[in-house]
Amino acid sequence: MTRRDSIVDEVRKHRAALAREYGNDLDAIIAAFQREDAADSERPTVSFPEKRLIKPKARAKARRIRRPNKRLHRTAGRQER
Repeated sequence: MTRRDSIVDEVRKHRAALAREYGNDLDAIIAAFQREDAADSERPTVSFPEKRLIKPKARAKARRIRRPNKRLHRTAGRQER
């Protein structure tokens, strides 16, 4: 027995209505959303500054500095016989 999710049903209903309205043409649906988005351009938007990326050389240097934890290695404290 499967459970019906009312939210999923509502989303599917609206998706089917949009598809019918634009004749199942995906390009027409996208164009309609883009027109709607352009009309709402009065809304304020938030933009964040770009993330500063570490240069590959600096990243490689950071990796070399790290050393393994010797306690995790079985042979670190033992001598071979």
